[in-house]
Amino acid sequence: MTTGDTAELQRLLEEQRRRIEEVERRFESLAKVVIPIGVALLNSSNFQELLEIILLRAMDLCHADGGTLYLCDDQKHLRFAILRNRSLGVALGGTSGAAIPFDPLPLVDAKTGTPNHRNVATYAAVTGRTVNIRDAYDTSAGFEFSGTKAFDSQSGYRSMSFLTVPLANNGGRVIGVLQLINATDPESRNVVAFEPGVEPVVESLSTLAAAALEVCLREEGLRREIRELHVRIDQGKREREVAAIADSDYFQDLQRKVRQMRERS
Repeated sequence: MTTGDTAELQRLLEEQRRRIEEVERRFESLAKVVIPIGVALLNSSNFQELLEIILLRAMDLCHADGGTLYLCDDQKHLRFAILRNRSLGVALGGTSGAAIPFDPLPLVDAKTGTPNHRNVATYAAVTGRTVNIRDAYDTSAGFEFSGTKAFDSQSGYRSMSFLTVPLANNGGRVIGVLQLINATDPESRNVVAFEPGVEPVVESLSTLAAAALEVCLREEGLRREIRELHVRIDQGKREREVAAIADSDYFQDLQRKVRQMRERS
């Protein structure tokens, strides 16, 4: 083995050691994040805030510049719930109070009725698989990024690396998707690919996110049912009040007088 070969081997070993230490650090950070969030989840009803914290912590753990949390709705769509981008200073959805102006992503192709595998987020949702993309502008990625490229064109941003993780409940049903964008090297600050070693870290965090989502969706469903019940009760009350008025002697006498006036006219 030549001196050059030895130096190259040492460099590769050093790089591998650094990557292992980084993954270990992230797992340690994950434990420090998961436990407090889990405790907060048990003692708080502000689920939007908790979900936002989960997204931001996932971004911190992976040094991601941006992130999006999607929710599956009853109409077989992925709707944007929270969107963050640090470089652009964008904070939409969640506790920001700012609406996300993007249309939901269909999980099923309207023309063929087949699962939508074109978009990476919908692919993760319908297959339940994590997807790690090095460069969205590389056509070999196999996904359609027209919406991302349109956003980049308008904002001057460059969306490159994507890590997309499905959020599945205990029954295995996907109820949302967590997507991280543009991993950043802590030293050079350059945008790099998400290392495969961080995938289990984010998948572990997604388990907590799925639990929070389940609670959030149940709460939203309960509130919706209560609102609908109030509407039905109010409508029934109005109908009963109208019927009581219509059956009263006063109303009957009033109707007779109206008919008499019409006959005389």
